Amino acid sequence: MLDLRQFQVLRAVASSGSLAGAARELHYGQPTISYHLAALEAHLGVKLVERGPTGAVLTDVGTMVLEHAGAVLDRIDAVEADVEARAKHGVSTLRIGAFHSAASRLLPQAVRDAAIGSDVRIELIEAEPLDLVARVRAGSLHCAVIYDVGGAGARYGADMRAETLFDDPYRVLLPASHPQARAAGPVDIELLADDGWIVSRGSYDPSDQTLFATCQSLGFRPRTVLRTDDYGVVHGFVAAGTAVALVPELALEAGYDVVARPAVQVLGSRSVRFLAPQGTQPALVGRLREELHRAAAIRKMP
Repeated sequence: MLDLRQFQVLRAVASSGSLAGAARELHYGQPTISYHLAALEAHLGVKLVERGPTGAVLTDVGTMVLEHAGAVLDRIDAVEADVEARAKHGVSTLRIGAFHSAASRLLPQAVRDAAIGSDVRIELIEAEPLDLVARVRAGSLHCAVIYDVGGAGARYGADMRAETLFDDPYRVLLPASHPQARAAGPVDIELLADDGWIVSRGSYDPSDQTLFATCQSLGFRPRTVLRTDDYGVVHGFVAAGTAVALVPELALEAGYDVVARPAVQVLGSRSVRFLAPQGTQPALVGRLREELHRAAAIRKMP
């Protein structure tokens, strides 16, 4: 018989990268972790986790199983959090999702202003857009700030409402010592054909899609030297002269010896959107939406 704890163990192994890490995360003994994992694999008749000397990773089937079970676990977590909050504090919990740059640059002020006068607890989940969309649809998040390429909002479905907050233009990030950084004006990406590029770890990122499409139109494929989703790492490696990168303006960080320039080529932008389910929402979701639109309007001002 399936046990909810078996799926919690699978998720903990995926997030921690080892059975020992899963044990620490769930406050179980490692034999308990092994027992639940073995029981789940026996019930399904497939191997879900590959164990090695340096840790454990999910198999392809294990990843698929966790994708299905994750939405259920998220809903159960949400129920437990709401019951605990109401029992202890008598207040609701607003669960917001966002990608990292939005979480650090857009949400703090907007959440503070939206929550003025309300004794509310905020839970923030940082994740990539596809994961956030799934969590909003499953009900484990009330709303989310995501990024997308223009015109892609239609795929969210009739049950979701995606509003564009602002368009986030791309910038070419160069070491300050780079010859193209010392030249005035926009950067010609064609002149960077011999440089190494930093790209994201996944295939969804619209910055990468824009970069590869632009380079293809110029007759070359960018040479990838590093893959990371951490923009601090991107800035650090670019500042060290290791590579160049295409970065959304919202993700630009101060304190690095880099130069961010527009390109000669038309790169477009990614759309930053506010996502929520259709229908009646908690009043705080509406206030947060208004504050984010206000912040977006300020960004658009010259």
